[in-house]
Amino acid sequence: MTSYGDIEIRSNSKFLKIESGVPHDIRLLSPAPKQRILHGFGKDAVDCAGEGCPNCADGAEAKQRFSAEVYDWKLGRTLNWEFGTSVAKQLKAIDTTLAEEGKKITEVDLKVEATGSNMSKKYTVTPRMTSKKLPEGVEIPF
Repeated sequence: MTSYGDIEIRSNSKFLKIESGVPHDIRLLSPAPKQRILHGFGKDAVDCAGEGCPNCADGAEAKQRFSAEVYDWKLGRTLNWEFGTSVAKQLKAIDTTLAEEGKKITEVDLKVEATGSNMSKKYTVTPRMTSKKLPEGVEIPF
């Protein structure tokens, strides 16, 4: 190690975090994502109460969020991936195309890339042409 800038920080988080310029290959393990409608962001996010929600009444915008369990090939472990509607639209399009070919999205590896930073970060999801076999012991939730 030559400087503080060369420090490699390894996170033990249970969440998948995609940094700009550092793509990850993943495999979706969840057969379908979980959906939540939230007010706020990150640790400050709270579920929307639906009709009569005080946050909505105060003018706070509710956002649709999704989560799914994934296997991250780079880290070699299962993580929870939280994503918004932009990524959900990409996954929906990939799933539709794969279904036309008789495949499931949970049977292929996906490359996830990020560009930008903070609130302007954009994600691109593309299917890999060949997929690896999941390691023994990786549990697929049903």
